[in-house]
Amino acid sequence: MVEYYKKTTIIITAGPAGRSRWKPTCEVKFKKYAREMLKNLELTLDYDTPEQAERAGMIFSKKWVDAGKPASPKG
Repeated sequence: MVEYYKKTTIIITAGPAGRSRWKPTCEVKFKKYAREMLKNLELTLDYDTPEQAERAGMIFSKKWVDAGKPASPKG
């Protein structure tokens, strides 16, 4: 799942987190420097389906961006 949000690119994937559980992986990249990683966020929770994991990761990542963590990769 990829979404452009407030000058950032948020990429969420879900991978196995054990028996029948899924864990999101969240990458936040500054749009102007799309190849430059801004933050790799890690959630410790796991979910029943990959879709649930991706949605949770997207919500978490957007809240991180909204909190202004940081506004650009240079600052």
